[in-house]
Amino acid sequence: MINKFTFASTKLPLSKFLKQPITISKTSLLDFCSGDNKALCAIYSAWLPELYIVSFRFLQSTTEAEDVVADCFEKLIKMPIATRKDKFIEQEINLKALLLVMVRNRSLDVIKTKNNRTRIVDGLAKFIPKFGLNESKQTLTNDNFKMLLTCLPNKEMEILTLHLEGYTHQEIGIKLKLTEKTISNLLSVARKKVKDLWKIFME
Repeated sequence: MINKFTFASTKLPLSKFLKQPITISKTSLLDFCSGDNKALCAIYSAWLPELYIVSFRFLQSTTEAEDVVADCFEKLIKMPIATRKDKFIEQEINLKALLLVMVRNRSLDVIKTKNNRTRIVDGLAKFIPKFGLNESKQTLTNDNFKMLLTCLPNKEMEILTLHLEGYTHQEIGIKLKLTEKTISNLLSVARKKVKDLWKIFME
């Protein structure tokens, strides 16, 4: 069990936490992917402040934000070694970007279980009046999907983003100086990665 972070007990201001280093060594990531769960502690310590703040902004609760971040890391601990290697080494999924999406999504799930999502959507409605309730909920889902794109390697993220913006394979190829076949292959790979990430981490 990962020790929870008690933000309320610290004397450091929020701005200090936001300036904390958030990089991790490649060794820590490789060790984690090889089955060393203790290596996750280094990752947890490095990224905890930022992840906690993301959750706290949604929940406005120190206890719930602590629980959300701990839950996300526990999900990583339970991940099979083969899956770790596949996602974070072979597919080069950005672990930090993925954790940010997981924390955001889990925080929204907590709000949903407390029957507060409707209140939040209603609050958003005054800023986006053209959306109905169902459309606003769909927007939250779409936002999660778009955030998952940031977990992909740069080239795949760029190609899939352009594709979603309506560019054809030919237009993307010209823009990135790649063949249409290469674009098609990379799009297929990127779509599969996002689909798999959603099934594993967002459901």
